[in-house]
Amino acid sequence: MNNCNVLILGEKLTFMINALVTNLKKEGYTVEESGFDIKNIAPHEESADVVVLFADNTLLEKQDVMAYLKDSCMEKGKKMVLIGVKEEINAVSAYIPSHLWADIVERPLDVTAFTAKLDALMNKGEAEGRNKSILLVDDDASFLQLLYGWLKNDYRVGMAKSGMQAITWLARNNVDLILLDYEMPVVSGLQMFEMLKSEQFSKDIPIMFLTSKSDRESIMKVMKLKPDGYILKDVNKEQLLTNLEKFFRKEKS
Repeated sequence: MNNCNVLILGEKLTFMINALVTNLKKEGYTVEESGFDIKNIAPHEESADVVVLFADNTLLEKQDVMAYLKDSCMEKGKKMVLIGVKEEINAVSAYIPSHLWADIVERPLDVTAFTAKLDALMNKGEAEGRNKSILLVDDDASFLQLLYGWLKNDYRVGMAKSGMQAITWLARNNVDLILLDYEMPVVSGLQMFEMLKSEQFSKDIPIMFLTSKSDRESIMKVMKLKPDGYILKDVNKEQLLTNLEKFFRKEKS
């Protein structure tokens, strides 16, 4: 097992957390711990390969922490694992949808089995590292989550809700394709496209537009910018995966 960094979030230092920390360190993991405080979480999170969250009643009162973790999962692509009893898991899932978690584990926790599960998750992550990566840029959070759920098993997926978030993400990550909403507010898809094509670090990244307008005039307006393609927002999962497969096959050839 390669050395990986695990950040464990829990407000109470319980026997279960201590046992898990001991077992993870024994298996070669580097482990850091933090309570449910954003100022304490943030410095450790950057270096963490996976974040393990022990849910309890204290967390359910910290809506700001759950919002922060949701953004981290969506925007930074952090692998996150949720541990809790069924009621706690359901409560947390009201703030952070279940499909965003890399894994969800109900208590009581078997630390040996959990460590093996974490090994499998990290090994899967290494395998996924060989796949193509896609950045989704759209101001509609629900649509972002829908696309993420469709793509996460076949691609490494990053998400941004604005042009500025996309620029920040691209400064830290390499990407093989950007799916860009054409009709974003503030900084439009057109402006974002031109911005990306003018920057040295992003000018060669393929960009496909996401658009809800399917009439000929709108499509011609989109294609006049010479993107690498466009995808209608009423696309279904099968159509989207097929379009992306064709795009990457064409790129390879």
